[in-house]
Amino acid sequence: METLARKLIARAAGQPGVSAGDVVICKVDLAMIHDSGGPRRVKPMLERLGRRVWDRDRVVVVTDHYVPADTEETRAIQALTRQWVRDEEIANFYDQQGICHVVLPERGHLSPGMFCVGGDSHSPTGGAFGAYMFGVGATEMAGVLATGEIWLRVPETILIQWNNSLGACVTAKDMMLAVCGEIGMGGGRYQAIQYAGTAIR
Repeated sequence: METLARKLIARAAGQPGVSAGDVVICKVDLAMIHDSGGPRRVKPMLERLGRRVWDRDRVVVVTDHYVPADTEETRAIQALTRQWVRDEEIANFYDQQGICHVVLPERGHLSPGMFCVGGDSHSPTGGAFGAYMFGVGATEMAGVLATGEIWLRVPETILIQWNNSLGACVTAKDMMLAVCGEIGMGGGRYQAIQYAGTAIR
């Protein structure tokens, strides 16, 4: 079965198709970073490389981890973030305007078919909008910001079918808790999860 993850990865890699286990280099449609793991971590690496952001229109920066900035250290992190955004001329900057994973879709930065990376472990929530999105650390993000590309091993896909209708007072959160109970908190690591079935539609 062809999966959405493989389709989006193949498109980003410029290939007609990919298989689980393939190692490919993908062009990034969007990179998101926040104040915690963003500029304070990637700025020194980009400076050592002598590089600037590859495409400032494809980068979104959100301050949300140190809000409010209640110590000298967090105020310095916020100031560094704002200065880096100015220096790199990044227009998509959301200063204390919400949680990065909520700000991205609210401000129209995510759409179906995109290949995205985020500097946060919760970045796969972008999949709810039909994008392929995953989290990376600061070193890998610096590489993305410098080149606009990232390598990855094509993941296997777990297909979860939800059929029939939901009972009274059963919500999407209940469905996800059931999935966690079934596959465990480590289930799905380096795998894509695709949901299907009548309850999903």
